[in-house]
Parts: sequence; C-alpha cells; structure tokens
Amino acid sequence: MALVFDFYNSIIEVPSSQTSIDVQTLINEIRDIEDELTPGLAHSQIAEAFGKQDLGGGVLVGITLVLLDNWKIRFQARPGPETVACIITGGNVVAESGNPLAPSAYTSVTIAQSSSPTIATPESDTNLLYLIESLTGHNKGIGQFLYWDPINGDDTNDASKPIKAVATFAQAHTLAIAGNNDVVFCVARDTSGTTIIAEQLNITKNNLKVRGPGYIFQLKPTTETAPTIAVVADNVEISGLYISTADTGSQNAVTITGDNALVKDVWITGSRGSGISLSSSTRSYITSSVIEGSGGSGTGDGITFGSDTTRTRISQCLICDNINGVVLSGAGIADNIFENNLIYKHAGYGIEIGTGVLQTSVRSGHTFSKNALGNTRDLGTDTFIETTAGGASPSEIADAVWDEVIAGHNTAGTSGRFLKDAKLKATIASLK
Repeated sequence: MALVFDFYNSIIEVPSSQTSIDVQTLINEIRDIEDELTPGLAHSQIAEAFGKQDLGGGVLVGITLVLLDNWKIRFQARPGPETVACIITGGNVVAESGNPLAPSAYTSVTIAQSSSPTIATPESDTNLLYLIESLTGHNKGIGQFLYWDPINGDDTNDASKPIKAVATFAQAHTLAIAGNNDVVFCVARDTSGTTIIAEQLNITKNNLKVRGPGYIFQLKPTTETAPTIAVVADNVEISGLYISTADTGSQNAVTITGDNALVKDVWITGSRGSGISLSSSTRSYITSSVIEGSGGSGTGDGITFGSDTTRTRISQCLICDNINGVVLSGAGIADNIFENNLIYKHAGYGIEIGTGVLQTSVRSGHTFSKNALGNTRDLGTDTFIETTAGGASPSEIADAVWDEVIAGHNTAGTSGRFLKDAKLKATIASLK
C-alpha cells in the first residue's frame, strides 16, 4: 500500500483501492517518509507512536498513534452516490489538534479504538478451522491462508491478509508449503466488476487449494505456451474460477497429471484444446462445473481421459458444444464413473469409450441431447451403461412397446388382443 502525504495541507491519504488500514501500517509508512525528510524542517516529524511493550504471556501494550501539529488521516474521496465504509484497526489514533480524521466525499470512517491498554494475541483457533473445513467433504484446507490480488497486490507482501495480498499466483505458490494443505484465495477487485488475469498457473506443490469467487475472477492467458492451469501435484483443489485459453494455439484449459485432484464450481469455456485433460491420474473428482466450447483449434474435447487415468468420477457437470463431450482413449484407463451429468450438442459423441478401456460406468441420471454421432459409443471392455443414461429414449421405449402390443399382432396367424387401442396408445404415449 502506498499512502499519499500532502505536506501543504498536512493530510495522510489512504488510496481509494483500500477500505481499511491498521495502525501498524500507518506507523511504518510515516516512519519511511520521515526518514526521507531533512531534519529541522517544519514537517520533520509527523507522528509519535507508543506501545507494544511485551508484558509476557503473549500480551503487549496497546499501540497509540499520535498525529503531531495539524496532521490528519483521510480516505480518498469516492465518486458516489453510495457511501463507502472505511475503518482504521489495530490500536488507538489521536491527534494533537483534536480530530485525527479529515473528511472526504462519500466515505464514512470508523476508528476501532482499543478499549484496553493492552493487546492480547490469541492463539489460532485450530479447532474451529478443522471443524469448518470438515464440512467441505473433500481436500480440506487447514494450513496457511494466502491471498492473491492481481489488481492491488504486491509481491513484496507476505500474502497473510487481503490487504497484504501478493500480485501474482507465482509468488503465492512460492509462499505456499508443500503438503501443508495451504489455501490460496483469489481476490477480485477490478473496478469494472470482473478481474481478468493473463497469468498461467503451474501447481507443483502437493495439497494446495486454489479458491476463487466465481465468474468475476477469470483466467484468460494471452500466450499459448502452456495450459491455463497445469496440476502436476497431488491432492490439489481448483474451485470458483472462470477459465479459458489464449485465442490461438491448441492448449488445454486445465491439464491434470496429479492424483486426487478436485475440480469444483468452475466454468471452462472456449478452450483451444480440451477443457480438462487427465492422464496418469487416479481418484480425481470433477463436479458442479461447466465445460463448453472446447476444441477451437480442431482438436480437443470437453473432458479427455488419457493413459493411466483410473478411479476418476465426473458428477453433476454440464458438458456442451464441444467436439465430443467426453473421450476415454489410451492404455491403462479403468474404473472411471460418470453420474448425473447433462451432456448435449456435440459434433461427435456425448461419451466415447475407446478400445481397451476397462470397466467404465455411466450411471443413471444423465441427460443426453443433440449429440450428432450418438449419445454413447462403447468400444471398451466390461462397460456398464444404465439404460436411462445412454440407451433408448422414452419415445423409443413407447414406440417399441406399442409395436409389441399392437403392431406385432394384427396379421393373420398372430394372437388376438382384446384391448381398447386408443386408450392403450394414450397410456403408452404418456411415457414420452
């Protein structure tokens, strides 16, 4: 954060990108400015600071910042018409001249003054963290919380708080600890409402979770050198992101070669290659996501299973308008499950199972529609496809039953049927 010091009016201004600041940050930046001032000038000292003496047992004396002369703090004016609430935290702020705050348009500022002369540093509530993460069901984040803010972040920060976010994912990844179950939170703060980032994410640290806020945080590279997200570590989570690729080339949006990956609540669109490509991966789970418009280069499908992909589950996804919806092709592919997906409008097949693919299960609850070459193509071994998942439609079933009951018994030599034809046909038609 870079504060603006107006020496003429004795104002310390917090930029409009920030709605909060802590007292320690104020002190640090004031001291940096004071170090650059010539001794003896009228403004050679801006403020005094007291406190933080160690009382033992993790208890410190509270911080008090005293603004000297006529210095005041002001949050930069907003355009309105809505008023923006701003806050100063982490200690006490007073001024020799009285009110330490200067007014600005469409802002309301609160100082969270310490009610005690001490600052107690509580232990991290580990039990609460474990309890909350236990509700996620998968890939629990119980390590560090790191913040990535491409708009207002700074890679010299430690990423420990939103106001100390880093600017690049690469730096957040550097700060993460492999195997520690750390979480990188993606912060969307572009004033347009949608944050679009060209950075490509290369995840090499086991157990890292990358969680975004949804559509308003979009990954769209401008180069075609690598997949938008490459997961080469185990137990990685990707959630809450809108993902595309560069407009040229044939890169995949997401490539997974690690085990036990979780892809959840993502929207993948316009990939030049495949939306998601898995290979040499086991026990991964893709759920509650949209994969559309993949294969823009002429090659690539919605989801592709490459060699040695096993025990992966695709559930409750919308897969549409790709070359093929899902393709399983390669050696060592086995025991993969599909359930409750909406798969439609493909130039090829909804699900294509290649030769040598073992024990694929396409379970009930699927909806297939307008897949030009067919809903499913099975060249695999020991494939299980439930009828409602890829077999005859209700219309085909009704027509077949009608033929069995009526059409097949109206020629000489066949058994008669004493049925009211109109009523029977209406009953069968209700199946459609």
